[in-house]
Amino acid sequence: MAEGLFTALLWLLFGGTHVVLTLPPIRQRLVRGLGEVGFIVVYSLIAILTFAALVHYVALHRFVEPHTSLLVTIPPVRGALIALSVLGFSLFIAAVMVYPRLPMATFRHRVVPVRGVQQLTRHPFFSGIALWAAAHALLAPSTVTFVFFVGVIALAFVGGLHQDRRLVAELGEPYRAYIAATSFWPLVAVITKRQKIIWREQPWFGYAVGIGASLTLYQVHDHIFDRGGAYVIASVSVGSIVALVNSRARAS
Repeated sequence: MAEGLFTALLWLLFGGTHVVLTLPPIRQRLVRGLGEVGFIVVYSLIAILTFAALVHYVALHRFVEPHTSLLVTIPPVRGALIALSVLGFSLFIAAVMVYPRLPMATFRHRVVPVRGVQQLTRHPFFSGIALWAAAHALLAPSTVTFVFFVGVIALAFVGGLHQDRRLVAELGEPYRAYIAATSFWPLVAVITKRQKIIWREQPWFGYAVGIGASLTLYQVHDHIFDRGGAYVIASVSVGSIVALVNSRARAS
């Protein structure tokens, strides 16, 4: 129980700094002192360090208080959750690849016509990772891993809401209209007829890369958190830096 509680506290540290530093009064003060690029660098370093601490702790304690999820014993349910995990991860990877073109791209906030992955969800990064984490939480083999994946879901949902509020304050009515025409959770806007999927606009290459990466990771699934979580920390850190650099280059 203590390990699960400490995992939750590390999540609060990572998620809290992630959100608090982007609150308008705090962000504006830091940007005035550091500049836009300086703020992004400091913000990214804090995010990487707190995320690394969280993942390292989970990696070292993931086998503490083991339990077997009932859902693992039901093959059709387990298969459906694995499929949900693959789809969520594919959406997440596609989001990383098209990130500079999204309204919330760092260095270049602007409202753009809804197209491609935005027809499915306006937050493909957050909603994709939330779906992936939900599947993992339901299949989690221990208390620590369950808390870890529930934390991912919470941060993704709160992060999407926080980003929407910040962009409404920054971009005004155009972004409110963008929210009204789209949805956080995939396909909700399509089901409610606020959006229509245009298949030729979808980032099929991004989806394919995501599915391929997910299936590849499945082959080494039991070793992803080896070496104190170094593989996860390195992958997420490098991916975040590449997305920021790409966004900065496109904004220049």
